[in-house]
Amino acid sequence: MGNKETEQAAIAHVMAVERAAGRDPRDVHTSGLPYDVDSSPRMIEVKAFSGSARSEPLPLENRQATAAEADPEHYYVYVVDNLAGLDGAEVGVRILHGETLLAMIERSRPQITYWPTFKAAEYDQAERLR
Repeated sequence: MGNKETEQAAIAHVMAVERAAGRDPRDVHTSGLPYDVDSSPRMIEVKAFSGSARSEPLPLENRQATAAEADPEHYYVYVVDNLAGLDGAEVGVRILHGETLLAMIERSRPQITYWPTFKAAEYDQAERLR
């Protein structure tokens, strides 16, 4: 499973979990908001891992950390891991919010990361080693 497929599988899993909890989730990951699922009153950022997330870094964009700090009661991070399991039996969701999430943000150091798009023409023209 590629990164996009892993993320989509995680979002679909979270949507199912939210529906089972009696909420009405909406996938908003392409809307520009600092979270992926709106499940009122929860604003849920989904972090997807094909394997275990235990002891793994949990990347948060600055705008996600800011949103969590601004509304710690309603901002959630759902960590969905073990998505590469063949039967899905091992898929798990760990929920972070409130004081726990704020403490994790507080103990981390922000880093700037650039995410340029590797456009098709640039890909096609780039030197290739064999």
